[in-house]
Amino acid sequence: MKAVDNPYQARLEAALPDALERIAATPVVYAALWCGSAARGEANAYSDLDIHALVTGDHRWRSNFVVDGVPVEVFHNPVRKLRAMFADEDAATITMFAQGCAVLAHPDLDALKAEAQARYAAGPTSKPVSEFIRFMLTDTVMDARASLHTPVHALTVMAALGPLVVRPLYAVHGWWDVKRERWLDDLGTRAPAIAGELRLVLGAAGDDARQAAFEVLARRLIGELVYVDGGTEPGSVP
Repeated sequence: MKAVDNPYQARLEAALPDALERIAATPVVYAALWCGSAARGEANAYSDLDIHALVTGDHRWRSNFVVDGVPVEVFHNPVRKLRAMFADEDAATITMFAQGCAVLAHPDLDALKAEAQARYAAGPTSKPVSEFIRFMLTDTVMDARASLHTPVHALTVMAALGPLVVRPLYAVHGWWDVKRERWLDDLGTRAPAIAGELRLVLGAAGDDARQAAFEVLARRLIGELVYVDGGTEPGSVP
């Protein structure tokens, strides 16, 4: 969508030069990447400006400020920290650098973008469900059964969706995780059946329907919802 067709996009683009001027005034900043929904031309009424700034030295930090009513969030990192985040398969950082737009150019930024694009295209390493996730999801399903027809049932289920169901599903399949507001669209492309099951959880009219849909998703990830033997290795106490 072109900025001229989207007043929210136009507003953020108009604020970008002043935001960059303020960011570039920081002595250690030498490059900047515009990322997030606005950088993709998809701004809405609640979008902000997300900027990754490359810095010299040994420190990293986050800052935020407002320009003409537009909130700006800036992530300051030296190159070596970003490369470490890439190596750790930090989905948010890799995605932002793969899809972002250089607004304060530098060869270091070009190299990081190329590396992120290659990593993004390759996808993350597929990771099996851990025993911890398996136990916690089973335990949460049982807690949800116990709280049926109480005010906390919806809270129990919704709080578990991200860390215990959706993100582990992304990890198992080797997909880059996305923000929760994009789950349905992203899964609709990747796995329509999973998207449909998630939609049933989110849109359930009552506890029974929500619980049933939640258990379908849980079984898709871990199979039978039963407790099994497990635990962690003993660790020393400092």
